[in-house]
Amino acid sequence: MKIYNLKSNAKINVGLNVLERLDNGYHILDMVMLPIDLTDDILVKIGENEGDLKIFTNKKDIPIDNGNIISKIRFAFYNKTRLAPLEMEIYLEKRIPHQAGLGGGSSNGAIILEFLNNYHNKPLSFEQLMEVGKSVGADIPFFLLNKPARVQGIGDVLVEIENNLNSGILLIKPNFGVSTALAYKEVDSLKSKKMANISSIVEGLKDNRLDMVIANIKNNLEETLLLKDTRLLEFKERFSKLKGTEFFMSGSGSSYFAFMQEESFLNNKERLDLLFNDCEIYFCNFK
Repeated sequence: MKIYNLKSNAKINVGLNVLERLDNGYHILDMVMLPIDLTDDILVKIGENEGDLKIFTNKKDIPIDNGNIISKIRFAFYNKTRLAPLEMEIYLEKRIPHQAGLGGGSSNGAIILEFLNNYHNKPLSFEQLMEVGKSVGADIPFFLLNKPARVQGIGDVLVEIENNLNSGILLIKPNFGVSTALAYKEVDSLKSKKMANISSIVEGLKDNRLDMVIANIKNNLEETLLLKDTRLLEFKERFSKLKGTEFFMSGSGSSYFAFMQEESFLNNKERLDLLFNDCEIYFCNFK
């Protein structure tokens, strides 16, 4: 079997508007997504003969059966191309927290889809890869692009943007996840949504105007979850002890991020470790 080492990176959402619900249950969105350098490692062994997929991982709560997004994307690729599925073993070294709004699973799926397409001499065009990805997970098209983007539609309309922001990212993931399904189910019941100004965020990222970016971030899924999940509300209250630092939920959470220089992170690390001793803390950069 041939062996390949792949890396699969996370993302953050900088502003997230839920515009309307479609008849099929999906929602029309308008948001900014930025790739960051927090990564999972994926070791792929692939044979020359037709065979099954085996998945191994360092996290006991990650599914290793057909419920894993890698298994779904492999099935979708071979179903689309009509090629014989080759025997594969995948070891997934997870660093990106799951149920965190960071897109770790979708990123894993996108990198395997891209790998399979390259391994088989590119039977699918980029547009076809996007279609296959979208059929499995709404965030997979973004990770196939894997560049700063304004993301609209159901996650399938991507416009590449510039991110010249001179900042790192502090990520804090509490010791619990939240339900994306619940967030989307309940968001329609919000009487008056606070909407992010996505155009201003895009302009601020381009012009390195952190003040403009921060002033215009809102997240409708966070609004919903703060009304439904007392754990999240209690967790967010801890941020008030870090005066002068604003935190924002990524996607449907449960992780929050703040824009921060590395020097400031190092200076505050002791305090962060004390305040969030039951959480996962990461300092990242834009990818």
